[in-house]
Amino acid sequence: MAPTPRGRAKIVRSGALAIPNKPPTEGLDDAFFGGGAPNRQPGGGPAGRSPLVRTLRAKQPEMRRVASAWHSRFDRDPDAAIAEVVSVILVVADVPTHADIAREDVQDRDPSDVVQQLVASLALEASEKGADFSQHWLVSHERGAQRVRENFPVLWKELVASASTATLLKGLFARLRDWTLALSECQFRSIRHVATVAALHLAEGLWAQCSSLSELCGAVSARSGDDDVSALLSEEQNETKKTLKSLSSTRDALGLALLSRRTKDVDSEIRRECFEALRNWLLWDKSSFLQQQWSRYFHFGLCDREPKVRASVLSAIEMLLKDDPSTSATTIRDFVEQLRPRLLPRCHDVEPAVAAGAIRCVSAIASRSLLNEEDFDPVVDLVWHPEAARSLEATTFVCRFVFSENILDYATPATASLLPTGNAVMARRRICMLLHFLAEYSEGHFHLIDRLVASLWRRTSALEDWESIASMALPGGDHTLVDHEHVALLHLAESIVRHAAQVALGLNNSPNGKTAGSNGGGGGAGDDMVETRAPAVGHAEAVLERAWRALSGRLPSLFAASKAQPEAMRRAASLCRFLLAHGSRKRRQQIATLGSGAGLASVQGKATAEALKEAFVRQPDPDTLEFLAEGFAHLLDLSAEARPILLDLVKFFLEKLMKLIDLVTGENAAMLSQQDVPAAEALLAVATRLRILAKAVDVSMGQVKSFFTSTLGLLDDRAEAIAAGEEPVAGPLLAVTLLELLVIILMRHVTALLQPSPLPHCVMHDPVNPEELQITPTAARDFCKVATALLDSDPAPFVRASAFAGCLGLLSAWANAVRFTEASRGASESSPESPWLPLEDGLANSLCNHLAAVLMQANAVPPDCGNVVATLLSATPRSSPFSLTFDAILKALPSAVVNRAAEGTTADAALADGDRVKMAVLAGSMVASCHHPDVADSNLPAVVLTQAYSNREDLQKVAWDLLSRLRKDAHAHPESGSAFFKVMMHAAHMLHRDAGIQVASELSTRLLQRTCVGKLIPGLQMALMAALQAGIRSAVSTSTSPGFLEALVPWVTKHIMDDVLLLELAAWTEAEAPSFVPEGTQDVAAYLEAAGVPAFVEACRATAARGTKTQNAGRGAAQKQLAQGHEPRADQRSGQTTKNTEEGVPMTEEMTEDLDPTASVEPGDSSSKNKFVPNTRQTPKRATAVATSTPVGGQKQQQQNPPSSATATATATASRSLSVSQSSKRRRVSSSSGPAPSQSVRRQPVGPVRTFGPDFSQP
Repeated sequence: MAPTPRGRAKIVRSGALAIPNKPPTEGLDDAFFGGGAPNRQPGGGPAGRSPLVRTLRAKQPEMRRVASAWHSRFDRDPDAAIAEVVSVILVVADVPTHADIAREDVQDRDPSDVVQQLVASLALEASEKGADFSQHWLVSHERGAQRVRENFPVLWKELVASASTATLLKGLFARLRDWTLALSECQFRSIRHVATVAALHLAEGLWAQCSSLSELCGAVSARSGDDDVSALLSEEQNETKKTLKSLSSTRDALGLALLSRRTKDVDSEIRRECFEALRNWLLWDKSSFLQQQWSRYFHFGLCDREPKVRASVLSAIEMLLKDDPSTSATTIRDFVEQLRPRLLPRCHDVEPAVAAGAIRCVSAIASRSLLNEEDFDPVVDLVWHPEAARSLEATTFVCRFVFSENILDYATPATASLLPTGNAVMARRRICMLLHFLAEYSEGHFHLIDRLVASLWRRTSALEDWESIASMALPGGDHTLVDHEHVALLHLAESIVRHAAQVALGLNNSPNGKTAGSNGGGGGAGDDMVETRAPAVGHAEAVLERAWRALSGRLPSLFAASKAQPEAMRRAASLCRFLLAHGSRKRRQQIATLGSGAGLASVQGKATAEALKEAFVRQPDPDTLEFLAEGFAHLLDLSAEARPILLDLVKFFLEKLMKLIDLVTGENAAMLSQQDVPAAEALLAVATRLRILAKAVDVSMGQVKSFFTSTLGLLDDRAEAIAAGEEPVAGPLLAVTLLELLVIILMRHVTALLQPSPLPHCVMHDPVNPEELQITPTAARDFCKVATALLDSDPAPFVRASAFAGCLGLLSAWANAVRFTEASRGASESSPESPWLPLEDGLANSLCNHLAAVLMQANAVPPDCGNVVATLLSATPRSSPFSLTFDAILKALPSAVVNRAAEGTTADAALADGDRVKMAVLAGSMVASCHHPDVADSNLPAVVLTQAYSNREDLQKVAWDLLSRLRKDAHAHPESGSAFFKVMMHAAHMLHRDAGIQVASELSTRLLQRTCVGKLIPGLQMALMAALQAGIRSAVSTSTSPGFLEALVPWVTKHIMDDVLLLELAAWTEAEAPSFVPEGTQDVAAYLEAAGVPAFVEACRATAARGTKTQNAGRGAAQKQLAQGHEPRADQRSGQTTKNTEEGVPMTEEMTEDLDPTASVEPGDSSSKNKFVPNTRQTPKRATAVATSTPVGGQKQQQQNPPSSATATATATASRSLSVSQSSKRRRVSSSSGPAPSQSVRRQPVGPVRTFGPDFSQP
């Protein structure tokens, strides 16, 4: 036995192994209290002073030199050297008890016996102390693990590759093989994994040795023609061949022994390591692996249940199938015939990376002309697959083996420059090939061209020759296409421009965004994406510039060639909007850098505007109208002649709208039967066009009073008719259209009102009437009143959803506009106050009721309905919830209700399960992105946070988004911490009331898990303590919240407050809780016991005591580290947590008032200690002149008993009406008393973002 080093634990013999003799709990205490595990180096990496262990920790060690030194030690003492490498395996396996292997343990011992004793010893230790054998240094993410993963395989390879053949054959390799094979059969997963990796790289080292010997034999044979030389080398050649044969048989025996057992291992990582090693062995000799003894493992691996194992097998097969002149055609043909039945189904594997690897293998087979004709179509069809990796490889297959010529002419996408486009004949031929392929294989679904373009992006110049594309798309040319070919060409052109625009704006994750022709290995990091993003953006900008130069002056001709076919016109309009957007963006960049920018020529701008106007009047398709209006919005920046043409178009539709409204609501309603087109249909068509044009320009023409009087009157008539049980004039679709139209116009007006000079870019082309703009606040309040009526009484769910979205969108836009205005004004005290749109109590109640209802309906939908959040984000990466809501409503609203009134009995049936979930997700997202202070003060955020307990991941995602925003605001501005914890406590209070203690406690736990890691900053700790005091006061002072304190226990046990504050909270609770007990209570102690006060106090003190124990353990660990000669960590040196030196915790009355569902305060009554002070907190300065809401008669409304809030979760037993405990009149701080305007602009809002036109709700 080796002598015991100084400072180590005493070694006792356990069988034939040396096991540290430590107290039963010493290791556990060190691991739990952070004292440092004995098998961890303080600087990272495995502990140990062995030369091999130090090599594993080193950065780029000289492995050949290390291996040579070990060979010298092996020559001196073989048993000690073998014990050293076995110990290295145990160190890397991270054996918890860190058994030491001495030379006596391996001397004259059978490796299997030693491994069995090792397993028995480790199992005994693990049964006493516990251990985890699934984690080790080859899979760990600890500090130093990366170096171990890099150095460990190389070390074992060099132990064989750098040794002399004589040493290997005399016993070195045999002993290494026996020990690694024995350890690879160990029952413990970590030891088995590490030993398998070591044995696999031993075999790779033998492959290197055999390759060197084979090259030597070849060199000798090449010189055998010289008689003198051949006589001298003949004997050496024979010895070399004999040695090569011996090593080859030994190598094959080791490799087959490993693969036969470990490719069936229960650990998928071990199976993957085997096939990765098999792929590395292929680099030395491919022909050997076509034999049955090796190829059968490919068949096993293709059927593996783990995707990463199947991907490794396919990577090895791809390597094997690549062209190799040394491989005979007959051998490879037999191998392919056996492999094909298992390989082709893998092209449709559920895992995209596996399917991509299978397609690459099929391509390798096709390159050898061994793929049957009937096997082509299943691969070709994958071009249209929605998964990018699969579509990319299938497209490569089509370009190589289906097209008459390979169109992939880009070698690499490393640069942003485009290939020259001088050969127009070749470009047109390649474009025609793409179009014929689309026509033959897409079965008329031309929109699938998007996936083909994404797969070809930055890989072929056929998508970049826009002069050739224009010559084939525009009329009058020698190469102009017609009919279906012309439609397909426009689909291709529009898809190219759209893809380029998305890449230029960073909205598209192209399968070639990182590299073209990637093997889909799934590796890489964000750094690679950052490095290649600039060339990708430059490439996209270059493609857009080519398209702009080719078509910017010929857009009217493009419209003329497409107007006969609606599908062609839709694609031409979309192509036009992207080109005009590129021109507008380019001009703004030139103005910003050079002071001036070039737009369209006068004649071209006027002709383009006239073409857009004509198409807008004639086209009935809503998508085409959207594209044309967006084109108009960008054309306004490029040509001064476009504005009068657009305003004439708006005036035409506005006059028609006013006439139709008078016709359906006025005295001439009897003339409706005399109209050729039903007035309802005509009114809807005109309103739809105005709604679309409103995104480009103010369609009210600055006439706020007359426009809102007519349109709001139509919506008000609908609400009154429904309340009276009559049939309304405005149907559901018309109501939704008018609601969106009015909100967009109000957004434009408030932007112009708050910043009249200079006008923001989004409204700079609007016809502004300064006098009419002053009516905007009144019009907004009238809109909110009508929306409230629709939310309360309308039976159509889509109308209610539109009213909800309209109100929140308007509130968000107004709040953001005020903040932007304050930021632009700076800290000037002379700035006039901005008009403000408050959230009235009635509207707040209606919004809460609607939100609770849609959330409960969504939670009733089975979770397997699909993830709505992922679907929405993938389809519209930059659209706001406001835009997405109206888009979803207008697409989902049945066409059967276009010309009829709302049907109260069947309206709810129009909502499918997917629509219910989508409406709930979008409603919660609008609340989460709204920065209006009154919305933040309402119950809406708390209702959204309750969805953290939902069983649907998409609704949980909405709650986490809101919590993340509130948390960031609280960290950036600690004064917002009180509101942050107040919202969280409101959510817990709602679930406690509606679903019980357990559900509320689980919600608290989930919310706090995402609040912070470790301790809160001091300011937030004080805010949390104030929130807990408010919760305690509410729970004790009212009998309607029994057990609420139990739901607050996770707020304490999470241990995010300092121990001193926890003890102060416990002392404060014991001292103040009796004073909160309602008057007249007979047994105060029993009341407090039922309320959970003693249990809460005990939880506070137990958590503080646990922290004290950790501090003491930290001091002990520091002393232990110093005794061992190591520098302790900072937290161990201190041995205590940071004390908060602030004295006293302020009580927050407003939080208690909002939490208590029954407390009320009569005017002028403040004598009772059990009644709370009214909410008089001051909001941050908004520089606004707020118009307070006063009910009829001039008396201020006072809510005596505010109704409770609904949980909107699947566990709620019934829906409850929601209300907000806020007064209708709010105090606003003056300019002199509030913070500086720059302080009020705290965070970037996430408000509504339109696809084009003005951007009112987002910076």
